[in-house]
Amino acid sequence: MKSTAFTNSVTAIASALVASITIGTTAVQAQNAQHIQSLLTHHTCQRCELSGLAAPGANLRESFLDVADLRKSALSGATLAYSTIYYADFRGADLSNSDLRNTFLINSDLIQANLSGANARNSRWKYADLTEANLQNANLIDIELVYAKLNRANLTKVSLRNASLYGADLTGANLRGADLYRADLTDANLTNVDLTQTNLCRATMPDGKISMQGCTEF
Repeated sequence: MKSTAFTNSVTAIASALVASITIGTTAVQAQNAQHIQSLLTHHTCQRCELSGLAAPGANLRESFLDVADLRKSALSGATLAYSTIYYADFRGADLSNSDLRNTFLINSDLIQANLSGANARNSRWKYADLTEANLQNANLIDIELVYAKLNRANLTKVSLRNASLYGADLTGANLRGADLYRADLTDANLTNVDLTQTNLCRATMPDGKISMQGCTEF
C-alpha cells in the first residue's frame, strides 16, 4: 500500500502542474485543470479537453483515455504502457521516445503525430489513423495495425517484425530500411511504396504470397 507521504507527493506534483500548464495561449480554466488532475493523478481522461498539454516524461502507465482531446500535446518520453485508448485525438502530438507497449488503441487519430523512437511493441491499434505520422526508428514488433491508415507515413528504419498490417493503407509511405520480417500485409494497399530497401523476409504480401526478399541464406 502506498504511503500517505507518497500520495501527498503525487498530488502536490499534479497540483503544481495544473497551476503552471497552459493550453495553447490561454491559461488553464477550471474545467481543464480538473481534467489535468484526473489524468496525472488518476490516469483517467474521459472526454477531457487537453489540447496543447505539456507533460513530457509523464508517468501515465495503465491510463484509460476515452474520447480525449490531446491534439498537439507534448508527451515526449511519456509512459503510456498498458493503457486503453478509445477515440482519442493525438493529431500533431509529440509522442517521440514514449513507452506505448501493450496499449489497446481503437479508432484514434494520430495524423501527423511524432512517434519517432516510440516503443509500441505488442500493442493493438485497430483502425488507427497515422496519416503522415513520423514513426522513424519506432519499435512496432508484434503490433496489430489492422485497417490502419498509414498514408505518407515515415516508417524509415521502423521494426514491424511479426506485425499485422491486414488491410492497412500504406499509400505513399516511406519504408526505407524498415524490417517487416514475417509481417502480414494481406490486402494492404502498397500504392507508390518503394520496397527495394525493405526487409520482407517471409512476409505475407497483399496477394497472399510469401516474400523471400531480405532473407539470409544459412
